[in-house]
Amino acid sequence: MARGNAIYIKSESGKVQDFDQWRNNIRKLSTSENMRFRELRSLLMKEAQPLVAKARQEAYQGSTEQAKGGQKSRSKMGASFYNLYSSIGSWANKGDVKAYVVVGIRGAKRKGAYYAPWQLFGGTQKGFKAKEFFDKAVNATDVPAKAQKRMTKFVQKRIKEALR
Repeated sequence: MARGNAIYIKSESGKVQDFDQWRNNIRKLSTSENMRFRELRSLLMKEAQPLVAKARQEAYQGSTEQAKGGQKSRSKMGASFYNLYSSIGSWANKGDVKAYVVVGIRGAKRKGAYYAPWQLFGGTQKGFKAKEFFDKAVNATDVPAKAQKRMTKFVQKRIKEALR
């Protein structure tokens, strides 16, 4: 529909807007995939934090050592390593095909606690049992359900924005 010099477009929802407003909305829809996946990853990283905190707490359950973050020096030459608390974390993937976050332990090659796999899976020595702190953390929190609910809301919000 046209009035005077301006061109107006009526959307399916009944909203009337001029051509420039419609062009700006279309431009917003053409947001790059990288930006959308960055938003999803940041949302998932926020959702993973309670699980990381609970896994750190469960890892030190029944231990006399106090859970602290940071690095500890191993030698006079300055070599350092992370303790178990700092080795537990969450990391987002890269790329624009899938968006996901991994909650786990940092490997020894990436300055993680060299004994973290022993704590998680158990040792070869007699009497050294696995702690299973990730299983306990998942069972004690409702992070997967909350993350799924939040992702559904996020996608529905994006669809609503696109249809305006």
